[in-house]
Amino acid sequence: MSETETVESLARRFDSPAPMPPRERWEIGKRAERLAEERGDKRALYEIRMRLVGFAFQAAEATEQLTLFLWCAHMHDSDPSRYPVRPLETQPDVDLLWWYKWLTVMLLSYPQYSLSQVRSALDMMRAAYQREGAGEAGILWAELSFALETGNVDEAREVLTRIKACPPDEYSNCDACARAQEATILWQIDEPEAALRLVDEILDRGYECAEEPQSIASEALFAFARAGRLPEAAALAEFSYPLIMSSPMHLSHQIDHMLFLLATGNVRMAAMLFVRHLPNVRHEGLAPSMYLAALKQLIVVASELTRAGYGAMAIKGLNGEDTTVEEFIEAARSTALPLAEAFDKRDGTNDRATSVTEAGHTPLERFAFELGG
Repeated sequence: MSETETVESLARRFDSPAPMPPRERWEIGKRAERLAEERGDKRALYEIRMRLVGFAFQAAEATEQLTLFLWCAHMHDSDPSRYPVRPLETQPDVDLLWWYKWLTVMLLSYPQYSLSQVRSALDMMRAAYQREGAGEAGILWAELSFALETGNVDEAREVLTRIKACPPDEYSNCDACARAQEATILWQIDEPEAALRLVDEILDRGYECAEEPQSIASEALFAFARAGRLPEAAALAEFSYPLIMSSPMHLSHQIDHMLFLLATGNVRMAAMLFVRHLPNVRHEGLAPSMYLAALKQLIVVASELTRAGYGAMAIKGLNGEDTTVEEFIEAARSTALPLAEAFDKRDGTNDRATSVTEAGHTPLERFAFELGG
């Protein structure tokens, strides 16, 4: 660390519009955080950590993002005037109420947080929104995610109806995100035609933001194929893959592409993607729920590859060890089961453990379409 570095100079560098790799910007912010801690300046520390919360996804730091957010939320709750929701006058988008929208629900991604603790976080969120005179949209989206995570489909439908009737406000989802999240939810509650209409809206009207439309396009590949729209699915795959291929945080969408390739008979290309992206499962920034979901889907991919004759292919396993595609299947299953059981214990179900046990045993549905692989 340079002797001339200060919290202020590092904050300016962090805020600079100059292009730099996400990890470099993250490390600049972390150095500023350490200096603020060393000098005991909690307000400066709050400002730095609020910045880091908003940037953590780009730096693939989901776990630390949650830790930082919880600290900021408790500081604001303890003294709202000293630790305001928008601490930076020149950066109104650094906003605790925005962070609350998606980070409260992130608690559900960690089995060590009980459902009662998540409900308490939602109560803190409501209190913060009410103090600021904010609308209901952000709270309703968080409640919807909670209902889905806890398996309450009827409640999810009711909250979704309230969201659609709620007047837009500054904490509403953008056009792209609102439709993408609703489409994902409609797939979860088995309304695929309605979900696909929303994806069509996003694409036809050109709605976009940082993560869309490439994320929902990746999720929608099977839906397009099932609807008999294989050429469109192939075009979506070609469009979306370059946009999600680089970050470990997009592992679920990278697996979406592997599964689509397998389902369309493009096994060699699927095997190439499996080898390319498997190291992402070792990334420390993945939240436990993301890790579990990735393991389960990778079991499906490896099982399909084994059935297609790739079982003996040499790969690096979950911990970087030498293994084969076929051996990976049970190694991943044995790793995933204890984590699935931890989530099930929290939720009072056995749904996750059952899905891990059953993963890979049923062959994927098939769509005949040559993608060049």
